[in-house]
Amino acid sequence: MKNIIFILCLCSIFLTKGNGQNVTIFDTTNSNMTDPDLWSIAVDSRGNKWMGTSKNGLFIFDGKDFTASNQDTSTIRGKHVEPIFKDSKDNIWVVFSAYPHTDIARFDGTQWTVLNPDDIGIKKNDFEIIDICEDKNGVIYFTGISGLLLIFKDGSWSTLKLPKKNMVALNVDVNDKGDIALSMAETDGEPDYGLLVYKNGKWEKYSEKKSPLVINSVQAVKYMDDGSLIIGYGGGFGDGGFSVMKDGKWKHFNKSNSGISDHMVRDIEYDGKYYWMATNNGLVKFDGKNVTPVFFREGKYKNVIMDIAIEDGTLWIATNFGLIRYIP
Repeated sequence: MKNIIFILCLCSIFLTKGNGQNVTIFDTTNSNMTDPDLWSIAVDSRGNKWMGTSKNGLFIFDGKDFTASNQDTSTIRGKHVEPIFKDSKDNIWVVFSAYPHTDIARFDGTQWTVLNPDDIGIKKNDFEIIDICEDKNGVIYFTGISGLLLIFKDGSWSTLKLPKKNMVALNVDVNDKGDIALSMAETDGEPDYGLLVYKNGKWEKYSEKKSPLVINSVQAVKYMDDGSLIIGYGGGFGDGGFSVMKDGKWKHFNKSNSGISDHMVRDIEYDGKYYWMATNNGLVKFDGKNVTPVFFREGKYKNVIMDIAIEDGTLWIATNFGLIRYIP
């Protein structure tokens, strides 16, 4: 009987469903949104939500209406828009498909500037941007295919060479010391490693064979305030979830030892108190020790979270079934 009570207590602690007072789902049934399949999101200082889709370009939500900005209505000429990023100067960076490569567009609050591979000095076949981040000095990093790590500093572009060219640089984060963490994939065959960390001018490689890395399939990285690095995995059979690495020590969180609801972690954001993770089965809240999943709909495969943006404690969540406003 005590074991049953203990299990029920654990469920009450770890299983959280966003209640109706704190959750609003915007979709085609209650708004003028025309495509609920959202892949990326960012929020500017004016409160506008910028969202990318896979087939219908860019949407901008001002709190009342969704406005399309796609190949028919603007300079955003691609149907697939991902990622979207807001920098410290409130510029919105948008990456959109422009076959056979991608283009980068920057909105400064008044006008768009579109940059193609020739503008940046990159081969067209190597120009496919996957993630964007910014360090404390305002330097912006762009990851991509063919081992691409682009750096935008003071209006100029440069690249940082990665150990292998056939690697795909996925998610990127930079801490206050200037260390760079990259999650990696490989274009031909099984990857030799899944995580790269750039320190003191050198790359450190982490693989499941030669380090505590659980699997080479790493999807997301995020530096914590205390210097730890969160490593989100790309699924895995019986593994996956995420790891926390600090000073050479690792701690792993998966379904067998925590309340995480899914082993795929594709995005990690920080609201100043909690780290929030996007998974294939709900949102995950992490306080540095405890894991709490949050669900928004009933049913299996009904809570796929694609991307997260945070605005003054409010979470704006891009999903394949619409936009969620969640106030924890």
